[in-house]
Parts: sequence; structure tokens; C-alpha cells
Amino acid sequence: MVDNRLLKDDDRKILIEEYWNRLVDPVELIYINTRDSYCQYCSIIKQLYTELSELTDKIIFKEHYFEDQDYIKAKYNVNYAPSTVLKGKNKGLIKFYGIPAGQEFPSFIETLVILSNGSHGLSKDLVDNIQRIRKPVNIKVFVTPSCPYCPKMVFTSFQFAFINEYIEAEAWEAMEFPTVAEKYDVMAVPKVVINDKVEWEGLVPPEYLLQRIIHALK
Repeated sequence: MVDNRLLKDDDRKILIEEYWNRLVDPVELIYINTRDSYCQYCSIIKQLYTELSELTDKIIFKEHYFEDQDYIKAKYNVNYAPSTVLKGKNKGLIKFYGIPAGQEFPSFIETLVILSNGSHGLSKDLVDNIQRIRKPVNIKVFVTPSCPYCPKMVFTSFQFAFINEYIEAEAWEAMEFPTVAEKYDVMAVPKVVINDKVEWEGLVPPEYLLQRIIHALK
């Protein structure tokens, strides 16, 4: 019998024993699918989220279609599909455009964990400074599945959005959205863009990200 599951037995065992056992409160995986027949990964993303949610009652999988529900797009400020909104204990918006595959998958799963149990892992001083931000901040992090430095940069931006309701953090799979990547002149990853004003390439620590946000808000 052919096993068509994306998550094999070893994957499921690791998820349950190392990740899902740390879940506390429910987290919503809000998947915004598209009816575009050219979408290469849409059905795979749906299958992945279905399988993840089948392993625990703490992951709530919801599916919407980009073409049908404008209120969903407006509510979460989503302009492209496939995209995913992660909703748990986070105060700000956390979104992933494209498929969270390759190097991105473990940090995507870890994000679900912190949205469930609240253990964001940042120092109190840094959290206090992040919470002082009172103007809208949009952080885009462009990634590719094979980039070893991208997951940490994405995770750091997600940590910021976890803490502050004014912060919107987005991960963009650059190869799936070439027109967006071209618009932001993505030549190397991770590429970070803050409020379409401040940008750089490469992994930086949380303290530097905070400095760049403050600069973007001036």
C-alpha cells in the first residue's frame, strides 16, 4: 500500500514528542488558498496543515479561498495566496506567504509552539523596548527553502509580532512570489524590509532588528 502522507512515521513521532507535547492553548492555522490552477503548492500546503492538525487537538486548521472572502483578506491584510495566518497568543499579525518547507519547516513548527504556550524566549529588557513601539510596523522577510539563515530571521520577526500588536511580521517564499521579490529587489536571502523604507540582506540579532525598526519609524 502506497503511503501518500507528507509526514512519515518518524516525522509524526518527532512532532508529537518534541513539539506538540509543549502546546498549551489552541492555535489557529488560517490557510488562505486560491483557485488558481497554476498554484504549484496549494494542495500540498492544505495536506500538510491537515496532517499537522490531525496530530493534536491544539492545532485548529481553517481554510478560506482568496477569491471568495474579501473580509478575510481585509481582516488579516492578506494580498496574495497561498498564505497562512498564525493566530494564538500573539498580539500582532504573523503571516507566511507560500509553503513553509525545507529549512523553514522546523521554525514554522516552533512558532506554533510559542503561539500556544507563550514562551517567546526574548529577554525582559528587549521585550520592554519592543512594547514601547506605538506605530504600525510591517516586517517582510524574504526566504528560500534551502537558506540556512532564513528561519532564524523569520522566527525573530515573528517573536516581535508575538509581543507587540502594532507589529505585522511576514515571511515570503521568494521563489513562489517572483513579482513581489522583484519589487523589493531580492537578490539574496534573507532579505528584510521594514515599512518599505529600511532594508538589508542577512541574518541579524533581535537587538539590531529593533534598532532598524526604530530608524524606520523616524
